Amino acid sequence: MEEEKKTEETESEEKTSEGQDAPVVTRSMMEGACPTCGAEEPSMPAVLPDPSWSTEKLIAATKDKHMLVRSNAIILLSRREISESLEALIEALKDEEYLVKSNAMVAISAYGKQVSDRIIEALSDADKDIRAGAAWIMGELKDSRAIEALEKVAKDDYPLARIQAKASLVAMGKGKKKQEDKPEEPEETKSE
Repeated sequence: MEEEKKTEETESEEKTSEGQDAPVVTRSMMEGACPTCGAEEPSMPAVLPDPSWSTEKLIAATKDKHMLVRSNAIILLSRREISESLEALIEALKDEEYLVKSNAMVAISAYGKQVSDRIIEALSDADKDIRAGAAWIMGELKDSRAIEALEKVAKDDYPLARIQAKASLVAMGKGKKKQEDKPEEPEETKSE
């Protein structure tokens, strides 16, 4: 049985290598159904976004049922003008797939502090995943103007938002340090 499986894998690798490079399919992708598109085994979409696509087409692709299409669209959008792509990238923070969310967080943070005002605003968004993603991004940007908003998110009902906000505060030097938790030694013990 195992030999048959290896033979099938080899044959499929040979078929794909004739025309073009085979997509990378990890073991974790093989272990279960895709929660978004419902496929039992990973499938390659017929078409993946590429740099020739218009910004509008890439934004539409961020809503595709296939995770690889959404993920690639996010990566390509990050290379476009902020004014055209930022809102779509923020919206992608709501995606069900963590890979898509994390690509969006990294893409937004790559724009640097020029997006700080919008991300500080996103810290108070009604959507819990946008708050969590924005909290992570602010830890990367380290913009001290976000401290008050991060402190509010650090008390959020959504655990991931709380964790991200607290981690960002620590990254900005505003989190609790373990040393502060220990009581100070009395003066008389120090001199002994």
